[in-house]
Amino acid sequence: MKHPQPLGPDELVAYIDGELDARRRREIEQMARQDAALARRIEALREQTLKLRQAFDPLLDEAVPARLLRGVRPRRAPWAQAAMLAGVLALGAVAGSLATRLEPAPRTLLAQLAPDRVEHFVRQAQLAYSVYTPDPRRPVEVRQRSALVTWLSRRMGRDIAAPQQLPYGLQLIGGRLLPGAPRHPAALLMYQDAGGRRVTVYLRAMADPTATTAFRIVADGDVTTLYWVDRDWGYALSGELPRAQLLRVSRALYRCYSGSCSG
Repeated sequence: MKHPQPLGPDELVAYIDGELDARRRREIEQMARQDAALARRIEALREQTLKLRQAFDPLLDEAVPARLLRGVRPRRAPWAQAAMLAGVLALGAVAGSLATRLEPAPRTLLAQLAPDRVEHFVRQAQLAYSVYTPDPRRPVEVRQRSALVTWLSRRMGRDIAAPQQLPYGLQLIGGRLLPGAPRHPAALLMYQDAGGRRVTVYLRAMADPTATTAFRIVADGDVTTLYWVDRDWGYALSGELPRAQLLRVSRALYRCYSGSCSG
């Protein structure tokens, strides 16, 4: 008799999201009937997924405001982007207004945040994406996942997770350490799919902690950034993905950084 293959955390999430074929789904359902602990994990993950969809899905129906479209600026040359990144990362506060304004999330999710601090954080994430993702040779400093996690965790003073894979075939290709705010360095993780599309995850401690998590979307040309601040840490996902796909990836990241992470 052939025994079902072991069930890993990534496959469990794929099962909850309905991404597995019928044969594998039946195998997992059979395993859950025989394993009460697994059945409880599945039920808890389903409940968490429902809450995430209730939080994120309303963003899908929000139209892109006309002011965002009017605020789009031509792309800068890579050397100009790098110069701007260096300048913005060195500042402790925004040295001007964003090219685009933040699109508010549903009122129930809004947090009382210092706007200039958050805008500075988002701009840092956007610039890091714009500068490093086009680099064909050295987009990241460290490629080996275990070394990357150890290095970033030591430098940032807390455990940093770097999931090996995200939805839509996005695979971790590495990461780097960046300046963030005073005494708060930032981590940049980079992912790439089979077609060469890249997304980045930018995270660091916030200068102004908040007890509430806020989910917001900001657009800058073709690049969309979805970010949230959870107490004392900020997370920003940037990429040239359709909004629905970006939201799906952000759910996976939120699960990971809420404690349900295989990496």
